[in-house]
Amino acid sequence: MARTRAVDFEDKHQLILDAAADLFASKGFANTSILEVAAACNASKSWLYHYHKSKEAILFAILSTHIRTILDRAGDVLDESDPPETRFRKFLHEVMDIYAEARSKHVVLLNDIGNLPEDQQDEIRGLERRMVDHLIRLLRDLNPELLRGKQEQKVYAMLFYGMVNWTYTWFDEKGPLSPRQLADRIGDLFLKGFIALPDDAR
Repeated sequence: MARTRAVDFEDKHQLILDAAADLFASKGFANTSILEVAAACNASKSWLYHYHKSKEAILFAILSTHIRTILDRAGDVLDESDPPETRFRKFLHEVMDIYAEARSKHVVLLNDIGNLPEDQQDEIRGLERRMVDHLIRLLRDLNPELLRGKQEQKVYAMLFYGMVNWTYTWFDEKGPLSPRQLADRIGDLFLKGFIALPDDAR
């Protein structure tokens, strides 16, 4: 007879991912033991293995669920009928909201993907390429002439992600700007250029 999942299986699974992400982000994946992850969950090592067979399995679950969350929410924006600039700004809001909500997971994505087996790295890279494709679609709708060539498409997409991905190194969501206000500043800078911005937006 097949073993059924506990009612709170998903809640406990998420608890593990959240606790492990915080530890991996602060200490690094290599410097965090499975016992430390279990302790952060107020649980035993054997309990942890009931949900994940290894520390690498936890890392893969963190990264894959984090990117899929972004893709799902970005996909909702892409399917809307709003004008291109509105969709672009909604996309930026979603990305910055997720980065603020799941800062540790974002840090782990940027720093620890190399600790996964090669096939799992390939899967995560494939999801990242889908994120780039989503953005290129938005940018192409904004300025099709500028993004006629594939090289231009990648350059502008990577410039955008280069701007937003590393905000975690300095942005304080308890500071004067909220994540959405920061997203608006990034959107203005990316779409209008620094010189063209009005004084009250700088």
